[in-house]
Amino acid sequence: MSRSRRPRPTIRPERDVALANGGCLVAGIDEAGRGPIAGPVVAAAVVWDPAGRRPVGLADSKLLTARQRQRLNCQIRRRALAWGIGLATAAEIDLLNILEATRLAAMRALEALGAHLPPGHAVGALVTDALELPACSLPTHAIIKGDQKSASIAAASILAKETRDRIMDDYHLEFPEYGWDNNRGYPTDAHRAAVEHHGPCTLHRLSFAGVDFFCSQPRRAPSSERLERLAADTPPTPEAVRRLLAEADDLVVRLPPPDFESLARLLNERVAAAGLPPWDPPVILPQWGGGRPAPATDSQ
Repeated sequence: MSRSRRPRPTIRPERDVALANGGCLVAGIDEAGRGPIAGPVVAAAVVWDPAGRRPVGLADSKLLTARQRQRLNCQIRRRALAWGIGLATAAEIDLLNILEATRLAAMRALEALGAHLPPGHAVGALVTDALELPACSLPTHAIIKGDQKSASIAAASILAKETRDRIMDDYHLEFPEYGWDNNRGYPTDAHRAAVEHHGPCTLHRLSFAGVDFFCSQPRRAPSSERLERLAADTPPTPEAVRRLLAEADDLVVRLPPPDFESLARLLNERVAAAGLPPWDPPVILPQWGGGRPAPATDSQ
């Protein structure tokens, strides 16, 4: 698509929704990674200051080059009134299904955004790219092709895409045989051939066609060493530690118990140093073999 014909998202949808809801702040939500057979689904939430400046060239992430996305990713993080990232792991996708896992990631992104809003500000309504959020109490407007119409949804699509690409680049260092630095976990011919040759690893979505054939086979688990190094190098600031925990949530679901317990102690040391609440790792069902066991009862 030529530059002159590229859809230009505006804040008109947000203004219309804000006027219909008493002039409230409106957050846009979008996701990346519903189609891959490996890795997490990542969601982002963004709120623009209605009187602030937005980056030039803002558009649906799918219509941008990698260099354009990288530039806009940095500008969105600097200029947005607030933004948040949430993800759902491959294990959660297998447990819930991809739609419900996407909704879970979106709710986590919204929660992260709320923690970064300036004092006295609160989100009063949402716009999404055709995603309904039944668990959300806020008025939610699901807009068809919302990432091409809404500036906040377009920004969220860029943050989600860039975050997920970085995660898959990191996972590629653990499992280079699958080519995730190029295919990002999508089911290319080369990726499917690698799964057939090597078998799936613990970051593959076993509930997806093309991977479910290997459900009865043991899967190789990622090492915790990279995350331990990252934890040791993470400064004790809330934002840096939250990024660390986002990666940890997607890794610990597959760690054997001894590695998990050691890593959990290290991460909670960083959490305490940043003044954050204790880390609550994902609950993992027994058949997945790693992470924190599901409790016998849950009073919450």
